[in-house]
Amino acid sequence: MSSPANDTPATPGSPVIDVMIVEDQTAIRQMLVAFVGAMPGYRVVGEAGSVEDAVRTAEAKKPRVVVLDWMLLGGVGLDFLRQVRCDPPPQVLVFSANTTELAVREALAAGARGYIEKTASFAEFTAALKSVAAGGTYIGPAISRAVQRIVSAPERVAARVELSVRERDVLRFLAEGLSSKEIAERLGLSIRTVENHRASIIRRTGLRSVAQLTLHAVRLGLVEAPAAGQAGAVAAS
Repeated sequence: MSSPANDTPATPGSPVIDVMIVEDQTAIRQMLVAFVGAMPGYRVVGEAGSVEDAVRTAEAKKPRVVVLDWMLLGGVGLDFLRQVRCDPPPQVLVFSANTTELAVREALAAGARGYIEKTASFAEFTAALKSVAAGGTYIGPAISRAVQRIVSAPERVAARVELSVRERDVLRFLAEGLSSKEIAERLGLSIRTVENHRASIIRRTGLRSVAQLTLHAVRLGLVEAPAAGQAGAVAAS
């Protein structure tokens, strides 16, 4: 996000809108908390960095709007959207660097009202937040392009296999080059359990080589695409 543009006064007598920030990177979360907290007519009532904390905090605070990162500790934004139980449900604005077709489709299908990329300016973020808070929708430029691709070829996106949270964790670490033993240590699982998750990923996706699994992790937005120097090494796996 670039420079702030946050000088629009609130309408006299209008209710304060409660907002919750869900972002696993502390620095970005603190920036968003400070920015939204300084917006006239808005206040931050909660923040979280993991799916579990986000669900618990949202159900306790019942915010009007949730600003939601897509890649979180313990899962993805979709897990929050599926698990949270609030009455009324919060309006969700996804704010993420993940602009893959799969993430966009999952978010909008699960009820997110807005989706903007993290490269958006403060002015665009403000416009998106206000639109979602008012019950409208807001789609950023990169997300709009993803939506157009989904509409033009829905079968290609729908054909992608949805993995469980734990399978996504294992796939991400596989793509990062960790062994089953290292993954087991990271996730607090047995090596056999990790191998079972890996076998399930292979069975459900039909992908077997490390190169194929890595590319699938990139498509899902779990890891960044390898740099040019790393691409050869991945292809040789």
